[in-house]
Amino acid sequence: MSWSAHHALSEGFAIDAESARRQGLGDLSEELYKKAANEESLALDALTDDKQRTLGITAVSVVALWYKAREFVLAERSAHRYLATGRIPLFAEFQLRDLLSSIWAASAAEKAGVRFVPGDILVSVQGGDVIHGGAPLELILQKVEGIQSVLYRTVEMLLSRPFRSKGGPPSDLQSMFRPWLFQAPAGSYQFAVRMQEPVQQSFWQEHKPKINTVTSTFFEVLKAAATSADEDLQSVVPDREYRGAFVNLTRNLAPSGKTFDRLEIRDASTPSQARVSLVADTRQRLNAALRRMTPRDREDLDKQEKIIGTLRALHLDKDWLEITTAENQQGVGSNVHVSEISEVLDDVVGPMVNKLVVVTAVRRGTRYLYRDIEPQE
Repeated sequence: MSWSAHHALSEGFAIDAESARRQGLGDLSEELYKKAANEESLALDALTDDKQRTLGITAVSVVALWYKAREFVLAERSAHRYLATGRIPLFAEFQLRDLLSSIWAASAAEKAGVRFVPGDILVSVQGGDVIHGGAPLELILQKVEGIQSVLYRTVEMLLSRPFRSKGGPPSDLQSMFRPWLFQAPAGSYQFAVRMQEPVQQSFWQEHKPKINTVTSTFFEVLKAAATSADEDLQSVVPDREYRGAFVNLTRNLAPSGKTFDRLEIRDASTPSQARVSLVADTRQRLNAALRRMTPRDREDLDKQEKIIGTLRALHLDKDWLEITTAENQQGVGSNVHVSEISEVLDDVVGPMVNKLVVVTAVRRGTRYLYRDIEPQE
């Protein structure tokens, strides 16, 4: 049989495997992924060296399919074998090394009795102050916390929990779902995040079909927010409050272009899936989307001011925050009290405490009334 015949069979098994996974049929899904991997291996054997791009794509696909089948030994052996042949193009070598990191992490975790929901979130921070394999610690901590916030909001939405306007994720979800941070191959600067399966099996079995889609829904949300927050995101996130939260959290992940230039997020277990790219223009589009989601009258817009400083204090229950602006020539900064912050979400503003921020406010006499807040790089 030809490459195309074996590849078509592999695709069919993989589609069925994904469908079974979404239905919570884990054992059937893994068996179908094994069949898909076997067919893709035969497809690879049918290729000649002049088909370089197809060789690379197919080799990566074989390893990814063995990985999704939880056949970690076969996945690792296949990756090493393909890397050793010298037949694989450079782009495929990078993807195979990313997969090897995921394979080693999942294998080690499983031996320790820890399992994760499907999908591997690989985050790459690029440009500006970021160098190959290194980045400012504060920057990375902010992005890790931002990814975690989006994940928890995704879980809450999938489980149809009431929208959380105050406080952190519910304690029962935090006890059942634990995001893990993993090393990733050095790119510009990369890290990987995975979500642990709930330990409470009764809960897991009841909600397994939904929880199995946490990572794929996470990517759908970010992609829609980054490309078309007004249209695509509405189909992925019908609830208006959740939609506003996701737009805010995605904006906080995007660069302003001062400290770094680009943040890319992709599923390392599915190399063929398009990556989500957040750049400075993304932040501007999300700012515009947020303004459309909370329309103000013209007088309000004309009186808006930007306050740049350090977020020193906030009290969401008492409806205020306080910004310390930059020092003047005498070395004295001023404190600006901003009221009416009831629409601010904890997971949006919490990571900004004691950090530089830009607050948009309307001045009414001596009072400042809140309109928006975002991090200042």
